[in-house]
Amino acid sequence: MAAPLRLLDSGPADPMDQRRLERAVAGRYRVRGRIARTTMATVYLGWETGLERRVALKLLAPERCRDADDRGRFRREARILAGLAHPNVVSVLAFGEQDGACWFAMPYLPGGTLSERLDRERRLSPEAVRSLLLQLADALAYAHQRGVVHRDVKAENVMFDEAGRPVLTDFGVATLHSSDHSRAEASKGYGTAHYMPPEQILGEPDADGRADVYALGVLGFRMLTGRFPFEGTEQQIAAQHIASETPPVAAYAANAPAHLAAAIDRCLRKKPQDRWAGAAQLRDALAARPASVSGMRGLLRRMVRRG
Repeated sequence: MAAPLRLLDSGPADPMDQRRLERAVAGRYRVRGRIARTTMATVYLGWETGLERRVALKLLAPERCRDADDRGRFRREARILAGLAHPNVVSVLAFGEQDGACWFAMPYLPGGTLSERLDRERRLSPEAVRSLLLQLADALAYAHQRGVVHRDVKAENVMFDEAGRPVLTDFGVATLHSSDHSRAEASKGYGTAHYMPPEQILGEPDADGRADVYALGVLGFRMLTGRFPFEGTEQQIAAQHIASETPPVAAYAANAPAHLAAAIDRCLRKKPQDRWAGAAQLRDALAARPASVSGMRGLLRRMVRRG
């Protein structure tokens, strides 16, 4: 059965934007309605006529499309995605710039966002948290290997495909670690206050993949405890990330498995060198969870038989 359509019904809309997109993609895609909106862009549900499949069409806001920096950032996002091929990273299907419209097409992800799931459930089970973190850490390790730092890992940027698999999206502020232009972008401190590590808040140009590890730790903390490590205004949250002691997971989720809580706590250390060395190391630690009780019983039985 096909997943239900998820159209965005609330909030003001500029019908000119949709018409601009319709003209730009005419003959290849049909535009069916909005499904998401950010300060930079609007995402529409589309239908690819040739292959008869649903897609998501991301349209840069017109005022952003007229700005050379924003247009370049949007083009860079599409190119970064075109260079990545991982089951937990969104892919790009097509890109275009014409008639005042800057857009690209992506697979349609019908399962909603992790943020929406947390709004409904508040906390997730430890096993669900471990599974999600493991898959996202693997996606980030893959991106980091290719020099890409996401810089905006958060629940709103994790979506679910039709099979329920998490997919990392929105690489709009991602940087290429080898690029001088990206280093300049990193110094601007883009990101989301609740998830930003100290070095990103401070605009350090050499911030690397360990910044994403920190953000993934915040996400894990939120999934297990139902809250963020720090609360307040954006400025207060940023100041706490820099200077305040980070509460351990156990302070708000006393029954969380010790190995999972410890993995998340390590992500959230202030200094990058004190965190996991990279997303791959976090992934491996999550994969090497302690043996289950049933597994331990089987081991003990085998030991008794040998004795």
